[in-house]
Amino acid sequence: MKPKLRDYLTIIFALLIIFVCGCGVGFLIGEKEGRQETETANAIGSEHDSGHWEKQTMESLGSRLDLSDDQREKILGEIEATSLEIANNQETAIEDHYRAILALHDRLIPHLDPDQQEKIKKDRNKLQRTIDLRFK
Repeated sequence: MKPKLRDYLTIIFALLIIFVCGCGVGFLIGEKEGRQETETANAIGSEHDSGHWEKQTMESLGSRLDLSDDQREKILGEIEATSLEIANNQETAIEDHYRAILALHDRLIPHLDPDQQEKIKKDRNKLQRTIDLRFK
């Protein structure tokens, strides 16, 4: 029995459906993983995260050390001060990161053609404006 055109079209349609389903599942899995990574990256250094860290640290210390109310107040003050110090250190680290990129741009300029130099100078100026707006 020889396959008919209808049989070929059915096979092609079935393969197309399998492909579309595979793409859809891959997209959904990729979206889920991407969303989790983005949420984790955005949570670092956020106000909500620092409050969560403070609460979690206080609960952990309180349960392990059986603290009195007076001790809890004093320790909470220390935890809040540490949280503020961590946030300040993060801002300083981000600023240092940006400044290192600016220095890299400066070191790259001598190795580039005039056309490329103009492009990197534009990028450098844009980064400098970002630094000026964020840190000054």
